Amino acid sequence: MSPSNPHNTPGSPKAKLLPIRKADNNFQRAEVIKRNREKRTQYGQFLVEGVAQINIALKHDWKVIAFLYDGSRSLSQWAQELLRTHPADEHWELSTELLAQLSEKDEPSEVLAIIESRRLTPDVIEPCADGLVVVFDRPSSPGNLGSSIRSADAFGAQGIIVTGHAVDLYDPFVVRGSMGAIFGLPVTTARSHTEVLDWVTKARNAGFPYRVIGSSGKAEASVHEVDLRGPTVLILGNETVGMSRGYWDICDSVVRIPIGGALSSINISCAASILLYEITRQRAAKLP
Repeated sequence: MSPSNPHNTPGSPKAKLLPIRKADNNFQRAEVIKRNREKRTQYGQFLVEGVAQINIALKHDWKVIAFLYDGSRSLSQWAQELLRTHPADEHWELSTELLAQLSEKDEPSEVLAIIESRRLTPDVIEPCADGLVVVFDRPSSPGNLGSSIRSADAFGAQGIIVTGHAVDLYDPFVVRGSMGAIFGLPVTTARSHTEVLDWVTKARNAGFPYRVIGSSGKAEASVHEVDLRGPTVLILGNETVGMSRGYWDICDSVVRIPIGGALSSINISCAASILLYEITRQRAAKLP
């Protein structure tokens, strides 16, 4: 273990330099949080790869435990600046082979990061006059959840609530699918619809008249027929079984996306994008 980091300059953040040339305990920790949900929860850490994702995480002040990079490779100006200026507890100089084992890409990114996870509750989401909160009920596909988080961010959601037995928010496929959006808005968890209803009740008592809008292929009303301009909590059910009974009971309206073709349903991330677009469209159009 080296006592100093050559990437530091005077006044820059101090980080412990760890040259890692074999699968030691540090490497094994990185590898296990990449693939094992239980260990991610135990350590409170997860692995992030990609320039965009790392940049967004740093922009929103997520704590970096370690930056990981190939110690034998010449780094880009971006990577050098990253290591020189952004705080991290440690810098890991990995061998080319070890970095490739941690990467999800055919050509590994030049920098990976181990980041401290955040376990947030719905109370961190602040209600507002034009608010939009998206709730995912027991999502089972990491890729779909990541893409849906990205869509929610793109269409102006103020926060996300993931409820029930669901995929891990910090699964690599969720993080990658979100393209960094998971770092930019509150992504929270709750046990069930009752905590969502508690949040809605508090928001209403504070003067924000949120309506709970569910989505289901079994709904009678098309999404185009329901006014979605006011403060809204949008519920998206499980990919296979849809919304739980509890969500049906608390919804003010339930809408469907009119579709045709041989299949009776569409991918949940596609459904999320369509519903979110319709909310945005109605609000922008200022319909009477």
